[in-house]
Amino acid sequence: MRIPVAVPAVRDVDVVGLGQNTVDHLCVVERFPAPDTKQRLRARAVEPGGQIATALVALRRWGARAVYLGAFGDDEAGAVSRAALESEGIDVSHAPIRRSEANQLSVILVDARTGERTVLWHRPPALALAPDEVPRAIVTGARVLHLDGADGEAAVAAAAAARAAGVPTVADIDMALPELERLLPLVDVLIVSWEFARSLTGATRPEAALERLARHGGAVVGVTLGSAGALVAAGGRVLGVDGHAVTAVDTTGAGDLFHAGFIWAMLAGLELEAAVRLANSAAALQCMRLGGRHAIPTLAEARALAGV
Repeated sequence: MRIPVAVPAVRDVDVVGLGQNTVDHLCVVERFPAPDTKQRLRARAVEPGGQIATALVALRRWGARAVYLGAFGDDEAGAVSRAALESEGIDVSHAPIRRSEANQLSVILVDARTGERTVLWHRPPALALAPDEVPRAIVTGARVLHLDGADGEAAVAAAAAARAAGVPTVADIDMALPELERLLPLVDVLIVSWEFARSLTGATRPEAALERLARHGGAVVGVTLGSAGALVAAGGRVLGVDGHAVTAVDTTGAGDLFHAGFIWAMLAGLELEAAVRLANSAAALQCMRLGGRHAIPTLAEARALAGV
């Protein structure tokens, strides 16, 4: 079965990403701390991150042309985040710098026993992109729009422009937003974590969550299940893939890489099952090293594990 989403064959850019960028402070702990305790860090790393930004980095390394839309602070973290995307060959010329504002920062606690992480983040409200800051010509000149919904009104504006121009929208949403009811009907591919799907839909089973997510009108809806793999529904069919047996060091960025894998498959015209396998494999490989960017697998590694 082909992915039931039409992707333009020739456009100025492959993927436009609208959403968060951040600088991650990764702290590996023996176990998640109890209140009023102290413990020595087992390891520490600092590197740029963010759902959309990291997905774009993966896609750019895999050969896609990418543009990032999102605001940076004008502090050291903002400069580091912006420079990191530029160094990967991602176009950030349409991304504003907010004067006298700090960039988004995240502190990520990684449990050394399991690789599971807890994210603590801070994003100044002034970093939100306004609808009139969305360069519509850039969005409509892409093959795919990828967004996380963090800049709610801007995300709705971008998705509406994409829909009018025949550009499919992929969404990686992990938080409840006031604009969600207006945004979701504009999304063609909605893939979320089971944790978010459960909180959004009230479903007690992933299959029920898929059914409720599909009511928003997306051609493809999916739920990622961590080590258990993923479930995706399209065209009345539910397709599941099992997780891979990898040694998890850090799950940071796994969802970002799942989306990157699926988007690459869309651009390449892969069948739906192959797309899910590739996305699932990219996410699994991402968990084998510390950090969201450092751990990004090569396309060859992801394809080999997926068998596509």
